[in-house]
Amino acid sequence: MSVLRLADATSLEKVGGKAANLAHLLAVGAPVPDGFVLTHAALQHFVAEQESLPPDVDARVMEWWRAGLAAGPVIVRSSAVGEDSADASFAGQLDSVPGVTTADGLRRAILDVWTSQWSERVLAYQSSRGTFLRGMGVVVQRQVDAAVSGVLFTVSPTSRSQMLLEYCEGLGGALVAGEINPGRVTIERSGFRWTQVASLPPEGGSHPADLTCNSLLLNDARMAALGRLALDIETAFGAPQDIEWTIDREGRLWIVQSRPITTIGPPDPPELRNVHWTNANVNENFPQPICPLLYSIARVGYYHYFRNLGQAFGIAEWRLARMEPALRQIIGVHGARMYYNLTNIHAVLRSAPFGDLLAASFNQFTGAEDDDQSVSSGSSGFCLQAEETRLSQARDLAVIAAKTTWQYLFLTRRVQQFERTVDDFARRTSPAQLPAESMNALLEDFRGFIDIRRHRWKNASLADAGSMVCYGALQRILARAFPGDDQQALHNTLLKALPDLVSSVPALKLWDLSRLVRHNEPLRALFSTASAREILAQLGDQRYAPFRTALDDFLEHWGFRCSAELMLSVPSFQEDPTPVIELLKSYAALDGESPADQLARQAAGRERDTAQMLAALRTRPLSRWLPFLRQSTLAGLVLRWTQRSIQLRERARLKQALLYSRLRRISLALGERLAERGRLAGADDIFFLTFEEVDLLASGGEMFPGHTQELVSLRRRAHAELSAQTPPDTITLPAGEYLDATMTAPAAAANDGGETLPGIGACGGSTTARAAILLDVTESHRLGAGDILVTRQTDPGWGAIFPLISGLVIERGGMLSHGAIIAREFGIPSVVGVKDATRLIRHGGSITVDGDRGLVLVPAGVTE
Repeated sequence: MSVLRLADATSLEKVGGKAANLAHLLAVGAPVPDGFVLTHAALQHFVAEQESLPPDVDARVMEWWRAGLAAGPVIVRSSAVGEDSADASFAGQLDSVPGVTTADGLRRAILDVWTSQWSERVLAYQSSRGTFLRGMGVVVQRQVDAAVSGVLFTVSPTSRSQMLLEYCEGLGGALVAGEINPGRVTIERSGFRWTQVASLPPEGGSHPADLTCNSLLLNDARMAALGRLALDIETAFGAPQDIEWTIDREGRLWIVQSRPITTIGPPDPPELRNVHWTNANVNENFPQPICPLLYSIARVGYYHYFRNLGQAFGIAEWRLARMEPALRQIIGVHGARMYYNLTNIHAVLRSAPFGDLLAASFNQFTGAEDDDQSVSSGSSGFCLQAEETRLSQARDLAVIAAKTTWQYLFLTRRVQQFERTVDDFARRTSPAQLPAESMNALLEDFRGFIDIRRHRWKNASLADAGSMVCYGALQRILARAFPGDDQQALHNTLLKALPDLVSSVPALKLWDLSRLVRHNEPLRALFSTASAREILAQLGDQRYAPFRTALDDFLEHWGFRCSAELMLSVPSFQEDPTPVIELLKSYAALDGESPADQLARQAAGRERDTAQMLAALRTRPLSRWLPFLRQSTLAGLVLRWTQRSIQLRERARLKQALLYSRLRRISLALGERLAERGRLAGADDIFFLTFEEVDLLASGGEMFPGHTQELVSLRRRAHAELSAQTPPDTITLPAGEYLDATMTAPAAAANDGGETLPGIGACGGSTTARAAILLDVTESHRLGAGDILVTRQTDPGWGAIFPLISGLVIERGGMLSHGAIIAREFGIPSVVGVKDATRLIRHGGSITVDGDRGLVLVPAGVTE
């Protein structure tokens, strides 16, 4: 075929490098202007005929042009076979013709581009490089009305930890041709901090042209968006890229070309390499300064989590052995807060097949950014050694595919097994029976938890990995199927109100309890006039017996599900039900739609949108090689997998919370025994020992038992000093270095309004309401019905608050963070990843959450 739709121009030999790369960009969801491609066959026909456009080619070109591009100017671009390759870019050698508006002009432009391959400069370039073109395609695209254009190198020539961006006003042709001195910006690959190192020269000797670029380009939000998109493109192509981009006069970003960087400097010496730390996602589980006991458990827990996953997936033992140094330091602590060692996590993930995709999925799953060690060498991320044979590589991949398939064929059964393991442990360690247990029995309980965390966590981690991979796979399928649509909004809509999601159950139970309050007049009067503690003190009254029974049942089955539920040092609702009563006071004041009705309404919308999506794909073949299979089959299958894996992940996380609540009670019981023997000053001193030290002290194996109180006192003081710090969310340090005590998160001034805060839309829709800034679920008394919740992070313990709010803004978290999942359950417009939201938004001020566009609008004049 002589003319193809740009999205279908996937054959490099038929359409050339530029067209094939643009088609690949479209397939992964990048914003590329629409167009069509003349294949090499059209050129061969032209050469054979020795005339203007051959009649059949001319007819096809005019048909495609009039169908979608004739309304505005188009640009006609070369796409030679051998151009934009890893060997030679041919940048600026072949002609492009912009500003084409007429049929005759289009015909002339195509001929000019074809004949440019025989120009003197192209022939000289080929001769000097020893690289020769093997054919020619021509791309015809809608021309963007460019306000700012430029190139972005995903790896800077001078530093592998940075990207380099060059820009100019208008179209970027003069920049690519080297005719002007561009503005220049460096962007950190981790965190996207940017520095302007060169400004555009003055125009006519007056003001710098940079003044017109500030609003469209030179700001944090745009740099982060460009940087994030560039790294996604690098991952999609499997190698560092030279990306041409443009921003139109309406502020929309477009990608107009991407090609491999043909030369990259040597990597930084090991002693100069940085380690990148992030609290993304991990601060959802551990939102406060952690104690030594928790850190010691988490270190071995994360080590076994990743190693056991590798074994489950069939990664060869010799490969796991090479991962060992990275596996030993998956997490660390700065300012007493837990951080992921992102450099090591990416090193581990990239040691597996399709490692770059796994690393990208991990970033999306957690909300983390990439690290500077993520520069791909062009492979899939499978770290193969030169001495390996293709046969051994194929054998390893076959084993991994077979074992991974086996693990996920029975994922539901595996999660059920994990649930039984935790339930059995919870029955044996009921808090009511712990006071009667001996020191040795308590120590065995303590060891039982450590055994589960080390060696019987695999089934829970499979659910985590499954949801991460399926979520990413669904997003890629939708991006390919609907390249012009709002991908995130569509993706989120299909995951609303999933059935049997345990994260939603506490809200349903609290609603039922609140109806008991409303239907008992004395109880209703008590809730409307008394404080939460006063209410608890009076619940022994027989008039409230049915409610007390229902409350006790809720606390027994759900009272361990609370904010900071994995922290060990924080009491659960079972220990202090005051926050539950505060929530019930708010629930009791609510009228109208119940949480169950909200879920039913959202589920109906999800089912409707799912049916529409599948209907649109039912007529499309899966591929040209499998025309009898439909895209709807694959999309429906992956959608079901994604929904099911999210359900299973939430079930595993519920049991994780139960397990950690039991560990807290066991530890306190052990602490009491050790305090009785004079080893500790108080029961909670146990949180300032590592789990190895607890075992030694309780079993009689500690070397310095008489100095334990002194050790705990020292650690308490040090912990208080570290906890007073406010470390940044992302940290870059030389290997082996620690965070300086003076390095803190930059203070953000309170916002007086008139700003737009960017983030990631986690659930679509828009709402305007009063902002309620809460740092912890125990502050729920500050929340009014219909408020927009603004907080740093959420964990499943926040789920009970969601029926009370109309919108959600979270500083940290990814698309599969628990806040995002529960928000989608109730259809609450939500934006996650809004940097410094709790400091930039005033409590009590009116704000707008736009979940479709991932924006938070703070009007001018917002006051507390």
